[in-house]
Amino acid sequence: MSFKRLFGSLVVLFFVCSVAFAAVEITFWHGLARDPDKSSIDKIIAAFEKENPGIKVKVVIVPAAETDSTKLLTAVAAGTGPDLVYIDRFTVPQRAAYDVLEPIDNYLKQLGVNVTDFLKQFYPFAVEECMFNGKYYALPFDTDVRVMLYNKKLLKAAGFERPPTNVYDMIKIAEKLTKEGKKGKYDTVGFIPWYAQGWPYTWIFAFEGKVFDEKTGKFVFATDPGVIEAFKWQKSWADRFGYEALNAFGSLQIGDLTPFTAGKLAMLVDGNWTISGIKLFAPKDFEFSIAGIPTKSGKNVTWAGGWSVAIPKGAKRPLEAAKLALYIATKGQVTYSVDTLHLPTYKPAVNELLKVDPSQKVFVDLLENAKCRPPLPVGALLWDKLVEARDMVLTGKKTVEQALKDAQDAVQREYDKIMAKQR
Repeated sequence: MSFKRLFGSLVVLFFVCSVAFAAVEITFWHGLARDPDKSSIDKIIAAFEKENPGIKVKVVIVPAAETDSTKLLTAVAAGTGPDLVYIDRFTVPQRAAYDVLEPIDNYLKQLGVNVTDFLKQFYPFAVEECMFNGKYYALPFDTDVRVMLYNKKLLKAAGFERPPTNVYDMIKIAEKLTKEGKKGKYDTVGFIPWYAQGWPYTWIFAFEGKVFDEKTGKFVFATDPGVIEAFKWQKSWADRFGYEALNAFGSLQIGDLTPFTAGKLAMLVDGNWTISGIKLFAPKDFEFSIAGIPTKSGKNVTWAGGWSVAIPKGAKRPLEAAKLALYIATKGQVTYSVDTLHLPTYKPAVNELLKVDPSQKVFVDLLENAKCRPPLPVGALLWDKLVEARDMVLTGKKTVEQALKDAQDAVQREYDKIMAKQR
């Protein structure tokens, strides 16, 4: 080998080794263990590393839940947390208030990002959920909307071409569609308000209820007429059709079929993400359609949730983590939306999603006016307490008024405690 070729090879080897040694490693926690979600995240990380050869990403799958961040809290307290974490967006203000997350604003500015202009590319509700005390603690990732899904054959057989738009008309229709089978168990059911995405917020929004007064800093749901009516409406279903009987029916699983795809449940409120599963597992002759969630006024309503990426307190490589967060929230969202058909919060990703699945437009159109859960530093606790109150009411252990008062008292105490520390 000539000296020049040898020298050239050594230079290349030196450069490769230098890059390898110069590369920093950051850790990213997410809970997407199933495909296509997991494969899409892997693809996004690989593309980021190719674009940023000086950064290596160690991906760790950590099971995540809407309100449970026990592993993250424990890791942060011990100083062993990740550099970036995938976190339910509506819990961001609460995690920020408890000093579990780092503000991401300054890191984005160091990367040359005009934060105000940049965030205009996302849906406002998603940005709002990432904010606490005037600072941003996360970047939005995917989102979703809730709709009414209904079995066209069952409704038509009962004499209805379309599902109701009014919550009280729904009870009348459900009575015609709910039939007992053998041994006193239901063979078909019209509707179960608390099934699937029938969460307290779904019906609070449907009854135009108010949860929190921003001007006074007080929770008002315990005395709000809309919230009280929403809970009493659900209680009327439990009393009329049997709470335990409806739950037993709703828990049925026939192979890959749910009560809805098995043609046994006429109507349900669920998210846009269920459509792909219905198309995949439902019988070929299964006919369903989409409508707005019934409300007291008859006007459609929906609410959106979703996830985000945030930098935990004590992250060892926060600037590099912010760079990854920026990539995931933008280019990554485009990839993820196309791969998984999840709705993006990043508006430039919408067109790419609609190219691969034009039927998603019905959901995309809802995003402009979608409601979100109040982005409060007690968001997770509020969610849990509302669900607890609902269950107490439906099982007859508490009246609506008492259940809501107990929930409100607990949430207000925690909110006041947190806000006192922020002053």
